[in-house]
Amino acid sequence: MSTTQSKQNFTAIAITVIIALLGLNAYQWYVNSKLSGANQVQETEMMELQKVQAELDQDYQAALESLEEMRGDNAQLNALIDSQKGELKTQKDKINNLIWTKKELDKAKTELKSLNANVAKYLADIQQLREENKILSDNNSQLTLRVEEEIKAKDEVIQAKNALSEEKENLSKSNAALGTKVDMANAIKINFMEVKGYEIKDDGKLKEKSKAKDVEMLRVCFLTETNMVTGSGQKKFFIRIINPQGETIAIEDSGSGVLTNKLDNSQVRYTTSGEITYKNEDTNACIDWTLSEKLMKGDYKIEMFNNGFLVGKGQFKLK
Repeated sequence: MSTTQSKQNFTAIAITVIIALLGLNAYQWYVNSKLSGANQVQETEMMELQKVQAELDQDYQAALESLEEMRGDNAQLNALIDSQKGELKTQKDKINNLIWTKKELDKAKTELKSLNANVAKYLADIQQLREENKILSDNNSQLTLRVEEEIKAKDEVIQAKNALSEEKENLSKSNAALGTKVDMANAIKINFMEVKGYEIKDDGKLKEKSKAKDVEMLRVCFLTETNMVTGSGQKKFFIRIINPQGETIAIEDSGSGVLTNKLDNSQVRYTTSGEITYKNEDTNACIDWTLSEKLMKGDYKIEMFNNGFLVGKGQFKLK
């Protein structure tokens, strides 16, 4: 092979190598260019992911702070706030999963908008509840005030009724006392009293007796005082006879009964009673009592009542 031909072969080989190197360089440039583009895309995606994450964290924290600002003394509202915070936490975790696991930014951004919309709704609901609770609180305060006023008015009415009842009772007592005084003033007093025993003959005539075994009837004769307060007319007197043993002689079938002593409102058993014609002057009268059984001998006491008051006393003896 000649020198000239060797040079030509070398030149051809050199050109081929140069072309190959140029092709390789071009390919490397292409590959590097592709890698650089991919890295740029990845960087852009990473920045977008971090941006969405930062926005999520910021919005979530702001939401928690806004909800906490709504917290107060109302247990119902506080429970609602805690429930809403739980729902936001669940939604935040879901967005985190979309950002970093699935790399679905569009869905993550949509969910983030939904989270902010939910926060706005939560805050609006809480504000509405607070306003409604305030209205209820104001109504309750007004109702409490009205109830207190009604209770006060009722207490005043009760006090007035008690005062009226007390005044009525006092008036009743005063009237009763006045009535007692009037009744006492109208009672006709006895100046003289005498009791005699009699035997009743077959012909109806009476024969005076002093022995207890012979007495069948007692006649109580008396002289009244003149009472200018009470009017004339029929006046009833009650006679109480007390035997030697200190017992009131009372036989229901013979006209006995019970009267009220208006001086002390005590109950007094009486033996008999009778009416006389009072002439608004000193009046003599007698009341007879027929015995249904024999009396014992001894000293007897006698009391006379008129208009509910003791108006005279006396005594007699049976042998």
